Amino acid sequence: MLKNEDGMSVVMVFGILVLLGLLAFALLNRTVAERQVITHLLRREIAFNAAEGGLEKALLELKRDFANDTTGNPSWADGIINGINTDTTDSNYYPLYDDTISLGEGSYFVELKNEPDGLGGFLTDEICVRSTGITDRGGKRVIEAYVEIENLSPWNNVITAGTGQIGKVISGNVEIHGSVHILGEGLIPSDNAIEMGGGAGIRNNYEGMPSILLSKVPPLDTTIFNGEVVRTLKATLRVKHGRVYISDAAATVGEPDSPGDTIKETMDGVYVTDGYEGLGGGSNVYSDNGTDNPYDIEDVVQFPSLFDPYTDPETDSTYARYLDYLSAKALHITEDTISSDIADFSYSDTLGNSITWNSQDSLDINGIIYIGSDLTIGTKDNAIQYDGKGTIVSTGNITIEGHLLTQGEFASDDALGLIAAGNMYLAGPGLPHLKIMGAFYAESKVTVQKQTDIVGSLVSNYFSMLQVPCIYQVPALATNLPPGIIEGDPVWLFRVRTRIR
Repeated sequence: MLKNEDGMSVVMVFGILVLLGLLAFALLNRTVAERQVITHLLRREIAFNAAEGGLEKALLELKRDFANDTTGNPSWADGIINGINTDTTDSNYYPLYDDTISLGEGSYFVELKNEPDGLGGFLTDEICVRSTGITDRGGKRVIEAYVEIENLSPWNNVITAGTGQIGKVISGNVEIHGSVHILGEGLIPSDNAIEMGGGAGIRNNYEGMPSILLSKVPPLDTTIFNGEVVRTLKATLRVKHGRVYISDAAATVGEPDSPGDTIKETMDGVYVTDGYEGLGGGSNVYSDNGTDNPYDIEDVVQFPSLFDPYTDPETDSTYARYLDYLSAKALHITEDTISSDIADFSYSDTLGNSITWNSQDSLDINGIIYIGSDLTIGTKDNAIQYDGKGTIVSTGNITIEGHLLTQGEFASDDALGLIAAGNMYLAGPGLPHLKIMGAFYAESKVTVQKQTDIVGSLVSNYFSMLQVPCIYQVPALATNLPPGIIEGDPVWLFRVRTRIR
């Protein structure tokens, strides 16, 4: 009996030892597997961090490519990114840097891909980025990003409106061709930021522009919309405070798409927090992003005031007002009228500022000209043609009473800036059908009357539009501004959408 019990004990001990061995083997395998998983995850984390670093470096290069541009025509499709010659302008991925770059325990390489515009070329302000992070022994992560850039400068709109009057910022029966940005800081949600009646509207094209003006501006960019090649202003409407009030069924923001033509009718986007009211309301708004999107850029943009303090970026000198900075940099003259009734004059200084008036309706201007009074430009039935790039500053009001046209192309060749510390009047009673080209700023109000055609941009706290004027944005103006223009530097908004692999 004892011998049988001893034999059973040996079997049990052996079984326990086998079981313990199996458990130890399983534990060892699990430990090894966990270590391999941890090592794999660590390598992926290192690779991901390297890919993130590569993406951030590429985004910085792309931002600087636009910010440091001196040509007036920044582009991501020209094969040169912030001075880095990529030698590539096709639609395939191409390396931004020649070599893989080490970062911490990993490394990365970055590739770019141009976005086709559907017309055999590429978009200048949209691009794809692919950043690949790698480590030793196969660790790899890829981050892909679609990148867009937009200039939020007030001069990249046809109208930029500031605080406005109580209850309204823009009112009138006016055709506005281009982007509109209304801050409306003095408005409450029930106030109307913009009121449109009759045939008023905001458009995304140059339809109706007189031929004499059309011949003096660069052609609009083209894009593919609903399968068709169309020309577009890439127009948006942004309203930070206040409503869009549409009082007539014929007044619209954008227009319904019309197949078969060569223009883009719908707006690229509308961003209105307080909504739409009136006869048509939101049903009269035609936009690619619908009508439910609120104001989308928070406090990125503020209305530029002549009475805000300013620091000269070239000298670090500080001025109590931007107007004081302009005064210090400008050529001061006493002339308060520029018209065919005024004798010839010519002034210049050692800073490169100059103005020459020929009573045969020719104006040459360069730099900044400062006038310590009201200013009147032009007379009825006369057309002033200006040459050069310059800005005239008035400490009072500015009134334009005649045609004001460029000699060359607006704004790459010629661009006139007019800055009024008070109000600006573009055509008055009895002055119909004027044609005016420039960059116009008024601290208080801009009034546009009659069937005036304006090419350029208007920036003011509020506006009055009377008797169907038409205003046309020229996108090239924002990067070809005359010297001294207020808030002249671009305000770049960067949008990045990423996908991780």
